[in-house]
Amino acid sequence: MKLSEINNANLTDKQIEKIVFSDINDSGKSAKYGIVFGSYTLQKYRIEQAIKLYKEGRVEKLILTGGKGGISNKNNEDVPEAELMKASLVKNGISPQHLILDNSSNSTIENGINVAKILNNLHENIQEVILISSEFHLKRCMAIMKKYYKTNIDYILVPAKDGFTDKENWFLSEKAYNSGRNLVEFEANLLIKYAKEGKIYDLNI
Repeated sequence: MKLSEINNANLTDKQIEKIVFSDINDSGKSAKYGIVFGSYTLQKYRIEQAIKLYKEGRVEKLILTGGKGGISNKNNEDVPEAELMKASLVKNGISPQHLILDNSSNSTIENGINVAKILNNLHENIQEVILISSEFHLKRCMAIMKKYYKTNIDYILVPAKDGFTDKENWFLSEKAYNSGRNLVEFEANLLIKYAKEGKIYDLNI
């Protein structure tokens, strides 16, 4: 069944988990480019995962995405997400020459559109890309990249676990603002909505 065919009325936890987390498995493969999706609130975990991959030699260059107008900018930060990530990565020994910034995008869709432009402008035969984000966010990242970049390349999905929005723990929290349950339920509904509207690639679930 495709995302667009799902009725999102009264979704059960089992359905939500399948929509958001099915097929999110890190294959362990390497790629020249890795994309780190920005978030002011969950940035720490995504940066940690990016550093780990870089130091393990699984990724050579990191594309950092995120402006300062996204929904996670609750404190009205004046520095774009991508710039904050760059500062942390350089502090942890990653060469600035290995970092490419998109600091103007304010949503995951804009991330994908801008990253697609960056990758296309490289004029390289790219066959695999690593996507780094929170586990609950990775399916949307992939669906966006498939829509705005390429459908038939290998998207290597690497989750940045945070201990409360992950597959094994999201359901343990109450439905409160920014809780694991709240974020994952919102994500399931957003995936369905965007697929129906044609804003993302209509994945099989």
